[in-house]
Amino acid sequence: MMQANEFTLRRTAVPVPVQLPAVTQEQSVELDYVLPDYYPDFFRLLSSSAGAEITEQQLRDGVLDYAMTVRLTVLYCADPEQSAAVQAVHQQLEYRRQFTLPPELSDADVQIRITAEPSYLNCRAVSGRRMDLRGAVRIRVSLSGVRSREVLTDAEGKYLQSRAAPVTYVSQLLRTEKYFTLSDDITVSPAQPPMLSVLRERITPSVTETRIVAGKMLVKGEADVELLYASQSGIETLHASLPFSQIAEQEGLSDDMPCTVTAECAGHLITPEAEQDGDLRNLHCDMQIRLCCTAVRTESGSFLTDLYSTVHPVTLRREALTLLSAPAPYSETLRMKVTLRTADRILTKVYAAWAEPEEVQTLAGEHGTVIQGMLRCCVMASDEAGVPMSFEQREPFTWELPELPAGAELPPLRVTSCTYTLTGSDSVVMQPELSLSGQMLMPQPAALVTDADIDEAAPLSQDENYALRLYFGQENESVWEIAKRYHTAADAIRAENDLTEDLLPHPRLLLIPTVR
Repeated sequence: MMQANEFTLRRTAVPVPVQLPAVTQEQSVELDYVLPDYYPDFFRLLSSSAGAEITEQQLRDGVLDYAMTVRLTVLYCADPEQSAAVQAVHQQLEYRRQFTLPPELSDADVQIRITAEPSYLNCRAVSGRRMDLRGAVRIRVSLSGVRSREVLTDAEGKYLQSRAAPVTYVSQLLRTEKYFTLSDDITVSPAQPPMLSVLRERITPSVTETRIVAGKMLVKGEADVELLYASQSGIETLHASLPFSQIAEQEGLSDDMPCTVTAECAGHLITPEAEQDGDLRNLHCDMQIRLCCTAVRTESGSFLTDLYSTVHPVTLRREALTLLSAPAPYSETLRMKVTLRTADRILTKVYAAWAEPEEVQTLAGEHGTVIQGMLRCCVMASDEAGVPMSFEQREPFTWELPELPAGAELPPLRVTSCTYTLTGSDSVVMQPELSLSGQMLMPQPAALVTDADIDEAAPLSQDENYALRLYFGQENESVWEIAKRYHTAADAIRAENDLTEDLLPHPRLLLIPTVR
């Protein structure tokens, strides 16, 4: 609180989000791989792909250390005389990197989100037993934080006129992360053939319930497991949902605090296990899940939006600040339609089709938030001879979210479903659905007064001595602005002219009283 003779300015500190542009790093990937003896010779490449997961991150003295796992998958066909089944080669590479935080976040409560996605991967068969893989992974570091800023809440003084706006805002954020391992088994249904090898695996954890009880955050959710595997009869799909329940602890939690939690996969290992008859029908899953938890405390108050004196000059310092509101549910979907064609082979069956978003960017649009990126659409099929084949296509997308303010921290962008139709001998129509769903801290922009200088030594000059002035006001003109211009009080103008609102409903003559 600052006091200058007859004037008192009251302040409070509010948390203001700080958002910086994302920083991108690239990690090269190289592998010279020789097939084990139990693999058949390489005959024809189906596909090569990479997946990346951030398995560990730690911030210390402004430097972020993180670890990353890159999973390489090569699908190929052997000579039909050796094996008709699709062969899968899986290799895992580990990397450690560092990133130095920019000085803009040196005094902020920093939140870091790291994502990794493949940039490209090329596979070349050196011989029937040897492969050469070259590629790169793109790491995206999104930086945000919260910085404490002081704003004026009230002003007292004999000649002061102040205007305030009521605001309900987040006054405190408590953030914590928790890693845990989810272990469970998946069994192949008797209606499906046993597996020979896993061709593709996708882990998508989600949170279904969060609440704070006795100062601890209870989190319930499930990990959706989607598998594509090879069998003697072709290619099969397998889905399972594995539930989890966790407790996250953070000092300062109270039962009345709204909270939001997101879940990410930070590493996984899926191991096929044989039954007594030798069939592979059991899968043991070990998944490392990272929970990003945020709890908030909200307050209601009034912040000054304008201030002047009827006697002394006042210099205001204003700032366009963004306050946060309590978490609110948000859910939007975008449906796309993509046609994939193959040029030289006739399609007779589609085993699976999937889509994955890549190079996703969040931009500030003219009327809200815009999401741009690429959607990598993949198809696993077979031709008229029953020979497996794989092909893909990258499709750009732009998603406009006019109701979402710029700067909002979005939930993870996910492909929640992907239907497909074989429409001809050479084409597949895919209809992926992109989804943004979760609890969000909504930003609320506000132009607030952060400080004021009142010069008591230099009173305002009075050009005329009058007790009452006439002024012809225009429709929708602000009574407050009129009072400020003539160094009087808005309440006095409204009382003198029987007005109840700040904006004039129509042009009219006003009596402007003098207030000293």
